[in-house]
Amino acid sequence: MRSLSFTILRLIGDGEFHSGASLGNKIGLSRASISNGLRGLEQYGVRILKIRGRGYRWVNPVEWLDKSRIVNYFDKSLEPVHLVLLNSVDSTNSYLINNYGSHLSICNKIPVIATELQTQGRGRLGRQWHSGLGDSLTFSLRWFYKQGPGFLSGLSLVVGIAIIRVLHSFGIKELALKWPNDILYRYRKLAGILIELQGEMQGPTVAVIGIGININLAPNTKHAINRKVSDLFEITGSVIDRNRLLAALLAELQNVLSNFNQLGFPVFQSEWIRYHAFEGKPVSLVLPNGLSTQGIVDGVGEDGSLILKTATGRNRFNVGEISLR
Repeated sequence: MRSLSFTILRLIGDGEFHSGASLGNKIGLSRASISNGLRGLEQYGVRILKIRGRGYRWVNPVEWLDKSRIVNYFDKSLEPVHLVLLNSVDSTNSYLINNYGSHLSICNKIPVIATELQTQGRGRLGRQWHSGLGDSLTFSLRWFYKQGPGFLSGLSLVVGIAIIRVLHSFGIKELALKWPNDILYRYRKLAGILIELQGEMQGPTVAVIGIGININLAPNTKHAINRKVSDLFEITGSVIDRNRLLAALLAELQNVLSNFNQLGFPVFQSEWIRYHAFEGKPVSLVLPNGLSTQGIVDGVGEDGSLILKTATGRNRFNVGEISLR
């Protein structure tokens, strides 16, 4: 999406009609340029109504991310964050990795990248994360661990716990986790986690933690996703304040990531099992080599591995994709 489009959209975010002439006067462009700037936005879930003599009206405006509001909501007793808000980016994880490298700190702050539009979001197992303009909360943060990557095998699970806790605090119930990195509402995907690690075998390790939460998905975004999904608007009937939600998530993530750093996954183990949508249920686990294993979910290990009771006994798995049988 072009920068001009963002400039115009920020001017018409009140949901009222604005003439092309008045918009052009505000930013020093012709009416033709305004028309071009608003062309083709349907692919991003933006619905613009144009009526001759009245101008343009944004039918489904978003609530923009606002750094001052996020900082105002943020718990001042926590470690400060280096927050960067972008209009558009291919992937917040990629941006964080490419622009901040593996440096241990940015002015002693935790780097956080959030965007209004993510065009090439990535999920687990090479999947694409689909979102439109402002219809999701997509962000990444970086966390430093002295330990090697092997210590971090349960990291995506504790991040899932943080998301569940925060959504509960917003009054959202009937949530569950799916091993190892999905948040579900009534077995439909609501949020996902992608963690990418950089470091040595014995440490230290830099973890880039990407999170996407469906807020109010546009119809074309839902159509592009080839699985059952849900969003917070569908659940609550209202639009959740993304600024307050991001601040709350950053606070809870600091809490769980610090505890995980000191105590590992075992302190979270029972809570995670309690939230697991498939606990005690018969599932099929598809491994990266294409083979599948059937069993009954019997918790997770102290390292975050999935435990299945199978025909050959009680087995642990660190990779794979599970589904109900």
